[in-house]
Amino acid sequence: MMQRSLSQVLFQFLPGNTFDYSDGRGIWRVNRLETSDISGKIDAKYVSDRVAARTDHWDGGSEGFPPYGDQGAFHFGTPESVQAEPFPTVYECNECGHVKWYRDADDLLESNPQQTCPRNCQGELNQIQFVSVHSCGELQGLTYWSCPNHGSSYVKLNRRGSQKVSNFKWECGLCSASDEVSRRESCDCDYQPPSATPDDEDKMYTTVHRAGSVYYPHYFNKINLVDSNMGYLQQSDEGVLKAFARLAKMTDTPKLDKINLREDLNEAEVDEDRVVEVYAENDDMSLDEARAYLREQGEIDSVTISERIQEVIIDAETLATASEGLIQYTLGVQDLSTHNINNLAEEARERGFPSKADRIQTYDNDLSEAGISEVRVIEDFPIQTFVYGYTRGGREENEAQIQAFSQGASDGSGTPIFVNTSETEGIQVDLDPRSVALWLSANHDGVSQSERVQGPVVLPEVNPQDPASVSYAQEQLEEMSDEEVWGFFQNHLQKVEQYEQFNTTEKESLTDEVTDDIFTLIHTLSHILLKQASTISGFDRTNLSEYLFPRTLSLAIYSNNRDEFNIGGMRTMVEQDLDHLLSQARNHGNECVYDPVCSERDGACLSCLFVSEISCSYFNQILCRDYLYGSRPNNDRQITGYWELMHSS
Repeated sequence: MMQRSLSQVLFQFLPGNTFDYSDGRGIWRVNRLETSDISGKIDAKYVSDRVAARTDHWDGGSEGFPPYGDQGAFHFGTPESVQAEPFPTVYECNECGHVKWYRDADDLLESNPQQTCPRNCQGELNQIQFVSVHSCGELQGLTYWSCPNHGSSYVKLNRRGSQKVSNFKWECGLCSASDEVSRRESCDCDYQPPSATPDDEDKMYTTVHRAGSVYYPHYFNKINLVDSNMGYLQQSDEGVLKAFARLAKMTDTPKLDKINLREDLNEAEVDEDRVVEVYAENDDMSLDEARAYLREQGEIDSVTISERIQEVIIDAETLATASEGLIQYTLGVQDLSTHNINNLAEEARERGFPSKADRIQTYDNDLSEAGISEVRVIEDFPIQTFVYGYTRGGREENEAQIQAFSQGASDGSGTPIFVNTSETEGIQVDLDPRSVALWLSANHDGVSQSERVQGPVVLPEVNPQDPASVSYAQEQLEEMSDEEVWGFFQNHLQKVEQYEQFNTTEKESLTDEVTDDIFTLIHTLSHILLKQASTISGFDRTNLSEYLFPRTLSLAIYSNNRDEFNIGGMRTMVEQDLDHLLSQARNHGNECVYDPVCSERDGACLSCLFVSEISCSYFNQILCRDYLYGSRPNNDRQITGYWELMHSS
C-alpha cells in the first residue's frame, strides 16, 4: 500500500490526477478521496467567498461551482485515503508490440485481470503513458484506431525513434494501413479558452500523463486564527484601525482588541489638574469624557490615535481594503509563540550558553545590512490549505476552464474543497519600512511628488547614484513618524491575493507601480530565502512553503510537512546559521546558469527562483532578481535593487 503525506495528497493525488503506482502496478487515476468532515472548524462563508471571488471572475470560465453565497453547497474535508483505478486503459504488449484498448478499468479487470497479451505471445501488457488533454478539463487515453482491412487486432504504435507524439503513427501489422496519432486527438466539446486561435478548434494535445500541464491544482492558504477574535475584529469598523495603530507603534496596549482609539498620543501636554477640575464639577462625567470636553474647548493640544490615523490615511475605505492583511499580521505577532533575536539570545544565556547568546546577538548587524527589521521563529504557525479545483492545459485564466471537484469525488454531500489544517514551525521576516520607502524613492520619482501620491504623506527625493543624496533621504525618513511611513504604504498598496486577478503589466497609477514593486520584492526575497534555507540546512525544498504579508512588508517560510520535517529545524537554523543564510542569499542568490538570457528576459526561471507548486501559491509568477540585486547592463529594466541600495548606503 502506498503511504503519502497529507500535503502530497493535496497536490499530487487529487481527484482527476494520474500517478505512477510505486510498486510497478502501472499508471492510475484518482477518482475519489475519503475525508473527515471539518466544516465545523472553519469559516465556511469566508472560504466560499474567496473561492467565488476567483472562479466567478475566471476569464476562461468555470464549471461545477455552486453560486456565490451558497457556502452550504460545499463539503470541507481533510483527506484520509485515496481511491484510484488504472488509467489510461490503452496497453501495448512488451513482446509482440500489439496494442489493445479497453473501455475502462472495469472492462480491463473483468476481461484481462492478469494483463497478458490477448495474442498469446507470452508477453505482458504495459500501459501506453500518453494521454490527450483539452482545456475544458477532458482527459483521455489515445483514441481508438483500427485498420480498415484487418480491424484492431494487429495494430501497433510506431514511435519512429522519437519521443514527440507528433511523429507517432498507428500501423497495421498485416498491411500498409497507417494513421498519425496526433491527428485523431480531438474533444467533442465546444469550449475554447480566451487564448485559443481559429486553428485550435477542438484539438487536444497529447503528452505523457505526468507532465505538469495535464493537471494544475488551484488552492489558497490562510492563517488559521479562529481563536484570536480575528472574525470579530474584521467585522468591527475599529478592528483595522487598531491593527494599524499596533503596526505603527502608536500604543503600548498589549491586546489588539483592548486598544483604545481615543487614547491621547501626547499625554505629556495634558494639564491633569484641569482634567480633574472639570471631572469634579460634573458628576456624570468620566475622566476620559473630561479630557474629550477640554479637547473640544481647545484647552488640550493633543490628538487621539483615531484622529492621527485620519491625518495620514486617505479615507476609511482605503484602510478597509487592508483589513485582513493588517489584522492577520498583528494578531499573529500577538498570539503565536514567537521568538525574535533578543528572545533567542536571552533563552540561550538562561540555559547556560553565553557564547551562543553572544553569537545570536551579532545577527542584528546582519539584519540591518539586509534591510530587515526583525526575524522571528514561530513554533505554532497555524496554516490552512484549501484546494478547490483544477485546470488542464494551462494554469492561467486565459488558457483553460477551471473545474470544481465533482460531488462523487468525495464522501461528503456537497462540492468538495479539500483542506489541510496544521500548526507548524516557521520563520517570519519583516522588512524595515524606512528602507523599503528609501528603495521606492530610488526607483520612482512619483513617490516624492505631492501631485501624484495618494494622501498627505510624501517620500523624500533620492538619487541612488549619489551617496550624499541617499544619506540625506535616510535622515528625512528617520524624522518621519512610524504612522506617516506606514500610512504611505497603506495609501498605495492594493489588495493582492492568490484568488484575485493581479495584473502587473498595466500600471495606470502610482498605486499600481508601488503595489507591483513591493509585492515583487517580497515574493522574490521569499523564494531566495526558501532556496538558500534548503541549501544551508538540508531541508527538502518541497517541505517548505511561503506565506506573504505584502501589506506589512513581511513574509513567512514554514514547514508544510510535519511528518517528514525535523521539529526544531527552523529554530536551529536561525540560532546557528542566520548570518550564513543572509550572506549566502545576498552573495549567491543572483546566480543563474541561464544568465545572461534569464536576466535579459524576466529575471526569474527554474534555475534561480522557481520552486514547486506546493511551495508557491502564486505559481512562480511576479518574481524578478532585479528587485533585490539591481538590473544588469544591456537590460531593458532599470531597477535599483533593494540589497544594492542597502550596500551602497
